[in-house]
Amino acid sequence: MSLSWEELRQPRPVESPGKIRRADIELLKRTASSVVHCPRSHEYFQHSPFQFDKLRDIGLNICLGTDSLASNDDLSLFAEMRAFQKKFSHVAPERILEMTTTNPARALRQQSALGKIRAGFVADLIALPIEKSESIFERIIAFDQAVGWSMVDGHVLA
Repeated sequence: MSLSWEELRQPRPVESPGKIRRADIELLKRTASSVVHCPRSHEYFQHSPFQFDKLRDIGLNICLGTDSLASNDDLSLFAEMRAFQKKFSHVAPERILEMTTTNPARALRQQSALGKIRAGFVADLIALPIEKSESIFERIIAFDQAVGWSMVDGHVLA
């Protein structure tokens, strides 16, 4: 897939195509774009390896997402984080979690309202039953149960 200047003129997230050419990387770099990678869909469609290290090294904002039930058993961001971690074990769990929280907020130009638990931010939260651990980030990524409590815009749903 080739990207055009017109597609990238307005800063916005770009879903990672199956294969990113050298010219695409240069264009992404010039536009300071964000890239959304869906690891399980990427694997399902047998795309060439995701060029995470190259894209990160040129300063792109990399986010993780989930595509659709056509290429996944579910829409779990936890499963996407685990799939990413399996392929890129050198990436710290804290960085992987950022790719589903603060990085997408930045991609949407909403970093002052989304992606963090902070006064004045949108109150969209989930709570996970996690036992004490050396790495809370590792435990979050490993979570594979149903989320039992959530809040959307300050309203408790479950």
